Amino acid sequence: MVTTNPEISACLIVRNEEKFIDNCLRSISKVCKEIIVVDTGSTDRTVEIAKKYTDKIFNYTWDNNFANARNFALSFATCPFVLSIDADEELQNPDALLKALQNAKPNTGGWLVNNISFAARKQGAGFDTFATKLIRVFRNHPDIRFEGIVHEQIHESIIRNNLEIADSEVILLHYGYSLSPDQMRTKQVRNLHLLLEAIRTEPNSAYLHFQIAKTYLALDNLTEADKYIEKSLKLAKPESSVRPQALNYGGIISFKIGNYQTAIQRANESLSVLPHQSFAHFILGETYSALTDYKTALYHYQEMEKNLKNPSSLALVVGDYFLPFESLYFRIGRCLVGLGKHKEAENFFRKGLSINPNDFDCIRGLVNALIFQNRFDEVFDLLYSFKTNNPNLAIEIDNLVAQVENYREKNSKVISYNVQDNFEIIESKTQFEKSKEETPLVSLSMIVKNEEKYLPGCLENVKDIVDEIVIVDTGSTDNTKKIAQSFGAKIYDFPWQDDFALARNESLKHCSGEWIIYLDADERIVHPGPQELRELLKSTDKSIGAYYCLIESEHYQMDGSTEVHRGGYPRIFRNLGYPKIKFIGRVHEQIAPAIFQNGLSIQFSNITIQHLGYNQSREVMESKIRRNYRMLIKHVQEEPLNGYAWYQLGQTLAQMSLANEAEKAIRMAIQTKTLSKPVFASAASTLAKMVGNKGKYEEALYWAEKSLELVPDQIYALHLKAYALLYLQRFEEAEQLFYEVLKRLKEKQGIPLTGFDILIPEHIVLKGLDMAKRKIKPIL
Repeated sequence: MVTTNPEISACLIVRNEEKFIDNCLRSISKVCKEIIVVDTGSTDRTVEIAKKYTDKIFNYTWDNNFANARNFALSFATCPFVLSIDADEELQNPDALLKALQNAKPNTGGWLVNNISFAARKQGAGFDTFATKLIRVFRNHPDIRFEGIVHEQIHESIIRNNLEIADSEVILLHYGYSLSPDQMRTKQVRNLHLLLEAIRTEPNSAYLHFQIAKTYLALDNLTEADKYIEKSLKLAKPESSVRPQALNYGGIISFKIGNYQTAIQRANESLSVLPHQSFAHFILGETYSALTDYKTALYHYQEMEKNLKNPSSLALVVGDYFLPFESLYFRIGRCLVGLGKHKEAENFFRKGLSINPNDFDCIRGLVNALIFQNRFDEVFDLLYSFKTNNPNLAIEIDNLVAQVENYREKNSKVISYNVQDNFEIIESKTQFEKSKEETPLVSLSMIVKNEEKYLPGCLENVKDIVDEIVIVDTGSTDNTKKIAQSFGAKIYDFPWQDDFALARNESLKHCSGEWIIYLDADERIVHPGPQELRELLKSTDKSIGAYYCLIESEHYQMDGSTEVHRGGYPRIFRNLGYPKIKFIGRVHEQIAPAIFQNGLSIQFSNITIQHLGYNQSREVMESKIRRNYRMLIKHVQEEPLNGYAWYQLGQTLAQMSLANEAEKAIRMAIQTKTLSKPVFASAASTLAKMVGNKGKYEEALYWAEKSLELVPDQIYALHLKAYALLYLQRFEEAEQLFYEVLKRLKEKQGIPLTGFDILIPEHIVLKGLDMAKRKIKPIL
């Protein structure tokens, strides 16, 4: 008896997919009777390529709704079965698809396929792999349709038609996550906007809250991610498939925030719901490693290995995490080193390298294991061979070689790991603990690019303050790195991604001191002296996590004048280990939120830093402003409710002389109601100046007073209030305030409580005072 192949309609929605679509259509062309392509506005060769495989190509006006577009494609399908596939996917085993449908039972409405996604890893060769079961094959029935404007699903319509869902061995390989960081971010921002729109109509959807949390996590906005994952967990029913997913991603979010106990609690609860999975064991392994409980971490990594080798279908349906085996074996080896089992650790590091010879983590682990066994010749042979095969890691390898040589000479050190899998040689009497007197007191953390003009002065300035210098270079083409090397700095290359926080966090990962000072190359610590500063840090109470430092800088104005700005920022903080301590914000990045999240305080100090970088030529300043503008636009697009980002955008637009746009941005910052009191005070005073420049003196007075309500002792807002009163012809009140401004200018000591203040040139204050005395209204 001859078995006829089932007839299948392949349905795709596409836009600008010329990179992937040819491989996709080729993979399905021999098994699908018809291919239906719905194009939502391609401007590249997507449609041209599709025409090689099908003439059923239809245009669709994109309406920000994935379900609508997919259902439009379904409306043209004529075969009894449908394969829904994306252009960045490939059908790996067509025979498995035919087999599943040939054996289809009449009451089966949909089939699960294995969807395996690859994401490029940030370091080294290879990809991270994620696997899940998705319904991508189903019967062609008018009542079986997709639902959801993004992350659309079809299973509910299948179930409503009293049909069952069956498993299959079909494999789809998904390459869409191997995009560049900018492309991935654009994709995530698009999805976020659609999800936030969807949740307005479905405010009690645990699934939508979960997807929003995942998207914020991908955008590295941990605060919003945690908020939405909490809502998802509250809404998700115990039997819901969303719950274990939300628990696992909630565990990842808690781990990244540094809330390890919550990460453990969430992962354990996920295991109680779904025992045979890898994801929760991975979270527990990472968390217990961070807590240096290597015995428990080892148990969970070993359980993960079992589940990776024998995956559970139920776990795949829910969504599981497939860690590359070389990365898993590195983690197992690291735990064994922590337990003093160096030969066993060596075997696992070598096992990882047999899978991926270019895995730098396993190389570093193997170096550790060999050093503990006193096998130095093998270490150097290993490193020189690895450097030959991986010239892109030459600096990292040279740093490691230097550290190993130094260890062999002194014969009093060991190599150890911190919680982020970075290693360094450290003074130690035991293998994994640093005693107080042996830990470097202060690390200098810097990011640089083409700073040969300023860097020597900066490093000379701090050489007696810091114990180590960690520099992340984002693409210097001058002598910057040579200068850094001459001061004994540890140098790491890091590609610039339009994100200051990302680059600064890369530097934090390599810092080993108890305290971290972060500076730019154009900054100098002018007070106190090295000894006094170090004594302050040594004697600091454990409840204090950072010190506000006074930053003074002359700002070049586009009219040729300069302003002296004074700001208070926590430039010195405890090294709690990344990611417990980390920067947030693409530009004008902040460390304070991380300090407060760890339950520590920030104290004022007499530490003063001089910033030289703003007193530069018009051309240089315009270049910096354009750079900041570009990054801030991205920031507010990614986080539309981030008041601080809107505030900084307003400041930048003002520097660009775009007064109306600047005012709108500052008002938006205030309207988000997310600003801290000091930043709100600064935003209010900025708005006071803006509206005052337009002759709106009553409103200028209102905002100046709002600023002073929060921070009464500042200079700038008081000066603005005095001028508003002067324009309103309330001369006696203005006169009193101008005298107070002069008094405060003479007393200008310490760090301004607004976060920053502007020192008004005395002659401008005196001019206002004279007009108030003579009762003369200024001319606008």
